[in-house]
Amino acid sequence: MAYLTSRTARERIKEAVFEKIAPGQPIQMAGRETYRILGCKVHARYCAQSAGNYKFNLNPNSLRADYELWICGTDDLWYLIPISVIRQMYGHSDAYPDRHHSGIHVVSVDSRTHLAGYARPSVSLDLTPYCKGVLR
Repeated sequence: MAYLTSRTARERIKEAVFEKIAPGQPIQMAGRETYRILGCKVHARYCAQSAGNYKFNLNPNSLRADYELWICGTDDLWYLIPISVIRQMYGHSDAYPDRHHSGIHVVSVDSRTHLAGYARPSVSLDLTPYCKGVLR
């Protein structure tokens, strides 16, 4: 998979978003792409900047966290989604499968409408309540 941003840039963007979701709080690694912040486990995913559509995977690692954090291109747009919502998307009987990996489902996020398409036929979820969410 080719990335449009370097690993260093992606990590800087993640750190900037962590500072926005939990200002001044320490962040600890708690697994692959999983971080402990304010006593919560946050599974963080980054998708390179695009024309408004971002693709994210739902996988078993996602389900082990308290929140899924989807960062869309920069530190200006992210979604902090409770894992109960992620479980509903992941568990949908017609969730979009990843063609290359079993057990992984694909979600397409339209940042202009804040809709996440995750299952057939055209099943989507409004992510507006989770846009620029913070931990409390």
